[in-house]
Amino acid sequence: MAMFSVLQRCLLGATASVASLLAAPGLARADASLDAARALWRQAGLQSYEYGYHKFCECHPETPPETVVSVREGAVIGVRHRPVDSAVEVPTEQKNLEFYWTMDGLFALVASALERGVQVRVAYDVTLGFPRQIYIDYDADFIGDELDLRLTTVTPLSP
Repeated sequence: MAMFSVLQRCLLGATASVASLLAAPGLARADASLDAARALWRQAGLQSYEYGYHKFCECHPETPPETVVSVREGAVIGVRHRPVDSAVEVPTEQKNLEFYWTMDGLFALVASALERGVQVRVAYDVTLGFPRQIYIDYDADFIGDELDLRLTTVTPLSP
């Protein structure tokens, strides 16, 4: 019984820590280059767009498939994957759309990592401000926890 109580307290403490991080106002203003890029993106006014990216990882170190995310009015409405050397696109199931980012989600991802003090490298598009490349290493002592995204395209969607 005592072990269960300790486990409950640990889980509640971890949940409270995550909730406080997500609600922290400092996350939105983690650094000046992020703020400037986000301002450029907002100034562009794109609420409906499609963007593609490659996610480099141990499973695809050299040639990851391209993932194309469709966003309408600020919400992800579709995702499809383009395997390397294939003309066939593989759509993501609707139930999994929550696992993909909008541009605002990518900015929030960068802000959160900067706030946590982990290794972050970001290159922003000079015209529209969106993150062209994002590299985050959440723990230098672990292998495989890195996030390495390289955006390939950003295209406005017609209304």
